[in-house]
Amino acid sequence: MLLNIWFNLLDYTLTEHIFFAIGCIGWVVVYAIVISNIQKHRFVEVPFIAITANFAWEFLWSFVFMTNMGLAYVWGYRIWFFMDCWIVYGAFRYGASQMSIERWKPYFHYIFLGALAAWFVMLYGYIKVYDAPVTQMGANSGYILNVMMSALYIPLMWRLFGTERFSIPAAWAKGLGTLLISVFCFLKFFDLFLLSMCVVTAILDGIYIWLITQKQQN
Repeated sequence: MLLNIWFNLLDYTLTEHIFFAIGCIGWVVVYAIVISNIQKHRFVEVPFIAITANFAWEFLWSFVFMTNMGLAYVWGYRIWFFMDCWIVYGAFRYGASQMSIERWKPYFHYIFLGALAAWFVMLYGYIKVYDAPVTQMGANSGYILNVMMSALYIPLMWRLFGTERFSIPAAWAKGLGTLLISVFCFLKFFDLFLLSMCVVTAILDGIYIWLITQKQQN
């Protein structure tokens, strides 16, 4: 009984838990590498719009809505949130360097805070109606953000050229972590919209890993 409080084995199989939990650990590795590189390069390799969306998602699923997978994942989401606080701070401090239009850079902090507020409102409305009652653990809203994040990584890395500030280990940890969570989604859900987002995310992550590897080798 106590085990089911921490890991819901009534609605999820052990195999589903293993894929999802290892995928979540992959994202902890991503966060640790990104935080370390912020201190080293004074640069955030995650697209800042994706950071604002991700931060809103993690806060909402940590403290407003609750996953039904068990307490281990409630605290797992909170670990993501508290680690992401460092990334948000770094993005707020150094994120203007991601902007290619010089005359917009003085307004970066206003754009950042505006995006953060907008994502909180939009995601709260979406999760309340279309995610929490359906997946009960954030898959629908999470993968909408994953597609956006994976798509934004490619032009950001390509546009800024300085690939030494982008981490290949972080790219692999993100790609593999998300892939394992996608396998969990294929095992658990039958929603074509969700599963197609899993496939698109895997393709985009694969392209990003190939591009960053090619550019750093050249």
